[in-house]
Amino acid sequence: MKKIGLALGAGGARGLAHIVLIEALEELEIQPTIIAGSSIGAIVGAFYAAGFKTDEMKHILHQIIHGTKSKFWEIHKKSDFIKYFDLLDPTIKIGGLLKGDKLANFLSTQLKINDFNKLQIPLKVVATDYFSKNQVVLDKGDLISAVRASYALPFLFSPVKREKKLLVDGGMVNPLPYDILFNDCDLTIAVDVSASNGARTKLDIPPAYEVFFSAFQIMQGSIINEKTKNIAPDIHIRTNIEDVRVHEFMKADTILESARPYKTELKKKLTKLLSL
Repeated sequence: MKKIGLALGAGGARGLAHIVLIEALEELEIQPTIIAGSSIGAIVGAFYAAGFKTDEMKHILHQIIHGTKSKFWEIHKKSDFIKYFDLLDPTIKIGGLLKGDKLANFLSTQLKINDFNKLQIPLKVVATDYFSKNQVVLDKGDLISAVRASYALPFLFSPVKREKKLLVDGGMVNPLPYDILFNDCDLTIAVDVSASNGARTKLDIPPAYEVFFSAFQIMQGSIINEKTKNIAPDIHIRTNIEDVRVHEFMKADTILESARPYKTELKKKLTKLLSL
């Protein structure tokens, strides 16, 4: 059997689609040899590498989104992005609007693992060195701080100090990190969740936060397009989850359902490549 590397890309809430794509591997009884993740891809990748099945991931997600005692439940009917700040740990400080402690603590509590060496599947997490502007690949030591660095979107989340570096969101330099897996596997699968939200029907001016997020994702899409021109993964699944903005995790059910055709696509491509 070929060694398979799985790369889970950046893309905010649309990255929940990664869970459905992982289902394809489960149904084919395939386990990757190694995983790489950037931003939301690092979060989902950490759960997968820790041994969580997709049903378990969905259960945790359902409890977060729909649980009557959850912060998401309290803000369910509030559409303004600012209302989400309390969940994410708001602060007015140098570095970012959000400290990110609550999310990091949640990950630590759920994963119950805080060391790369204790993962069931090797994991590589991508972050960006703020000062050198270079990619940093984290695969040893403290797991939670690595994942936290990978989703530390500048201005929104505070940067993470680690290994004498100041680290921010990995999606700035490598939003689809399949290339860091080439030396560790025979076949690479890249799940790209950076696709466009779809065209607007009116030329209305969106809120400032939406412009910021959209600009960031335009940049990520350009990076991925240029990279795949030079060297492509063996399987590139590019999802197109429409009408879901980067922060709209409340649309989890819609995202998971919209990802199902791409799960079928991945299963077909894997079956053909591996002659299953």
